[in-house]
Amino acid sequence: MSAKYIRYSFITGNIAFGLCLILLLLIEAPSPYLGSLIVAFLIFEISFYHLFDKEKQKSKWL
Repeated sequence: MSAKYIRYSFITGNIAFGLCLILLLLIEAPSPYLGSLIVAFLIFEISFYHLFDKEKQKSKWL
């Protein structure tokens, strides 16, 4: 797995955390940090799996 893909997943997770935190603070959610962390983790996992599968498909065809 390339370090480039891991970095993209971390960047995606951080952006998702920031956006969710702002949104949950605006709607005055009871625990915006926990909600943002859960959503960011799920988005991080999905992007990591997607990039891992992309790398797997690329190496499969070589």
